[in-house]
Amino acid sequence: LADVQQWFRDKYGPNNAVLVLAGDINAAEARPLVEKYFGAIPRGPVNTPAQAAIPPAKARDTIVMKDRVAATQVMRFWAVPGLLDRSMATLDLGGSVLGGLASSRLDNALVRNEKLAVAVSAGYSPFQRVGLFQVQATVRPGVDPAAVEKRLDELMAEFIRTGPTAEELRRASTTEVAGRIRGLEQVGGFGGKAVTLAEGKLYANDANFYRRVLADYAAVTPAQVRTVMGQWLTRPPLRIRLEPGERPPYQEAAATPKTASAATTAAPPPSTRREVPKVGQLASLDFPSIQRATLSNGIKVTYAQRTAVPVTQMALSFDAGLAADAPNQRGLQGMVLGLLEEGAGSLTAQQIAERQEDLGAIITTASSPDRSNVILSALSPNLAPSLDLLETVVEQPTFAPAEVERFRTQVLTGIAQAKNDPNQIAVRALPTLLYGANHPYALSLIHI
Repeated sequence: LADVQQWFRDKYGPNNAVLVLAGDINAAEARPLVEKYFGAIPRGPVNTPAQAAIPPAKARDTIVMKDRVAATQVMRFWAVPGLLDRSMATLDLGGSVLGGLASSRLDNALVRNEKLAVAVSAGYSPFQRVGLFQVQATVRPGVDPAAVEKRLDELMAEFIRTGPTAEELRRASTTEVAGRIRGLEQVGGFGGKAVTLAEGKLYANDANFYRRVLADYAAVTPAQVRTVMGQWLTRPPLRIRLEPGERPPYQEAAATPKTASAATTAAPPPSTRREVPKVGQLASLDFPSIQRATLSNGIKVTYAQRTAVPVTQMALSFDAGLAADAPNQRGLQGMVLGLLEEGAGSLTAQQIAERQEDLGAIITTASSPDRSNVILSALSPNLAPSLDLLETVVEQPTFAPAEVERFRTQVLTGIAQAKNDPNQIAVRALPTLLYGANHPYALSLIHI
């Protein structure tokens, strides 16, 4: 307990904090309130952040782990530069093209075309001083994991050698910038205005750091991706293979001998009592005006306008959900929604993904026991072509047999994995126990 208390005293001082006020307040109102409630807190110790350099890479054998997973997972990890390095945007966009976008190289090759994996991902996680780049593939049941690892390494080597195309890079950049714009619609929350300003000031000593980041994303070239990924991802990675099986018995880690230090014996600083803020008069909430209309085909339209960011959100909601499935066809509704983007009209799944990324649009589906929803988030300047794409996806799904079988395998693998998750086991058991096995709501909480 003394260690915990001392850590708090050492780190949670006002001279080690950033305070952001965002929302319906101005500086003249904010300053006296900040002084009143925070100004009397005494300074804490000077905090010296740990210096964390990128460690040298070293070749090592693959680490094989076993756990109650439905399918084998193969993973690669590299230590790379962090948030403040000018290669941050380049690593991020390279990871998106490789395995982060729905149209990514790895998705197209390993999942859609060669059907060696049921899921793949690649991406970059930037921390303040270093970063982590990782690539992962979930092996399709019945496929040799060694074959997936070999093909994964081949695809990565090819990408590092040739780099992304200008078109791939533009889609990745548009998707990234559009996501950041959507986040800034919020005042609080991760990705919102307050956190964005605070993180810039905390990590880069610049509240406007996000502007530099956006400019960096816009300026990345294919040649830069080749250079940066060639510099960092040709180093030996940490390789991990997670296989189905029983975990070995747990072994307690060896305790680290405790060394005496002044920090663990320092007296706590004198407490400063402050008046508890009183709840003032709340202003009336200013909701946007609601407009309603009915189309000639009977669709009811509800419209509310907001102008915080240039984004338009739209939801098509249908009066049929999970409970509409027949008892001998449980999961059919989820299959239908899941297949909408796997081919529609003359567009393949790859082309639908690429078109969304070109436009900075996101089409998603959502289920409840009583509703099926198709949701569009579009950049307002691209609303018309985004609606054209939504129309194609909703009205002209192809349900191609090959795509149905591929998606079925992904769903069954997910179900097998859920049966090893205590929370998912409970969620699956509850509705049947509550309503009865043949009741329409028997699987009302299950989303595939």
